[in-house]
Amino acid sequence: DMLFRYGGDEFCVILPRTNKEQACIVADRLREAVSQYDYFGKENLNNKMMTVSVGVSTYNKQVDSYKDLLENADMALYRAKFLRRNKVEVYSSIFDHVSEKDGNGNLLEEIKPLKTLITVVNSRDTYTYKHVERVFNYCKIVVEHMKLSDEDKRLLLYAAYLHDLGKINVSKETLISNARLTQEQWEELKKHPQDSADIVSQIEGFEKIVPIVLQHHEKYDGTGYPNGLKGTEINYLARILTVAVSFDAMTNQRPYQKTKTFEEAFEEIERCKSTHFDPEIADEFMKALKLVGIS
Repeated sequence: DMLFRYGGDEFCVILPRTNKEQACIVADRLREAVSQYDYFGKENLNNKMMTVSVGVSTYNKQVDSYKDLLENADMALYRAKFLRRNKVEVYSSIFDHVSEKDGNGNLLEEIKPLKTLITVVNSRDTYTYKHVERVFNYCKIVVEHMKLSDEDKRLLLYAAYLHDLGKINVSKETLISNARLTQEQWEELKKHPQDSADIVSQIEGFEKIVPIVLQHHEKYDGTGYPNGLKGTEINYLARILTVAVSFDAMTNQRPYQKTKTFEEAFEEIERCKSTHFDPEIADEFMKALKLVGIS
């Protein structure tokens, strides 16, 4: 086994001949040991203890290089920190959980271009990359809380992962603008739900995901886009995705808007029930996040 500093406040542990389950045991022991150790000055910390968040990834058929392995571990670490720190998280991707695989467990050829497109979008706009990860995480929490069917879970998580694919057609200047968007830029950005849906519609078997992706910026009172749908005209899963997308946008830094705290974002969702959001879904979304400590 090897332990070394990876950079800044991050360390890397390499565990040869260790499977995912064994790595999680090691990681949790490490996390527990850090929290229990009597560090000098720990009484000055907010919760009187030192904590460590751990991301775990393993080699499998979808990992092509050590860079993929490190990136996966980093994404798992991000999720651990996202879920209020002092946690162990194992890397998982929506592509690892769905049935669109061949008999050998490999992704079907039709799916691979989507992963490539996601990589391209992420490289052009780091906000979108983190945004998609966070929205995916929120949706994972909510689908379990709402006890959706396995089919609906699969559809919503795919849609969460793919909803911003259409930003591949948005200029980089618009994506990374540090100022409030011009009307022309705003009209350009508003095309991305339709473009995302057009891309997803080309994948055989993804027909039910298309309306979720297309409608994730529709509003319950009919003032959203691209088609001004209202109420139950909007796909049920799209109504869930809308709340997740909006909550994340409110709680993360954008050059042209003030970042809200989680509590302020909950207040905004409460205020916008029946206008922007399905009121029942809004209530369940807030309840689900608060139950896991996001408040």
